Amino acid sequence: MIEKLKYALFSIPDYDIYRRYFQTNDSITIYRSNVIIKATNKEVSVYYDPDESLIAKDLKYISKENTIKSFEDIPSAMDYMNYLSLVTSDIRYTSYHYFLYRLKEIKLNYEYFSFGLAGSYPDYSEENLSIRCDVSELSINEKKVKYNFIVIFDKNYKCRLSFYPEKPVWNEGKNCPETEVDKVIDYILNLSVDNYEDIPLIES
Repeated sequence: MIEKLKYALFSIPDYDIYRRYFQTNDSITIYRSNVIIKATNKEVSVYYDPDESLIAKDLKYISKENTIKSFEDIPSAMDYMNYLSLVTSDIRYTSYHYFLYRLKEIKLNYEYFSFGLAGSYPDYSEENLSIRCDVSELSINEKKVKYNFIVIFDKNYKCRLSFYPEKPVWNEGKNCPETEVDKVIDYILNLSVDNYEDIPLIES
């Protein structure tokens, strides 16, 4: 697996000055920008850790704890490496990754999730777009709630969340007053209501 992983590293088309590896008889450590890949002949671990990174970049929200994943096949490890490269280089994806991590942490489950980029006319260039996710059919700690939400991740670490009912009419919603991921999560947890109508916010 170690030799195959090295070949996979050099097959990446974009040149990166921080693409390096260090190998022993039974392990290899690969660095690609902010992402670290450690492998034996049985398993590959991929993660971000500011303490180990070759680039001095302590990113908000993300750590080794909430990025590390282990794989038994190289294609899956490389796919996650590419994803994590985006997470560590684009603030929108940094917030998106951490928000999903926190949802799992608080046991907020969903049956429907959509992902897309959204923006406003006339500037639809990718660098000016935000990430938009629609999340519905929610349960918290296995308890069903009768509201859904839209969450938008901007380039300034802002997380804009709006609640909406299970069967919304056009443009119906209530905006969460918090815009920092952890505070948004805390707001959801502290709602203590099951229905959209009982959420103590003014409709937008």
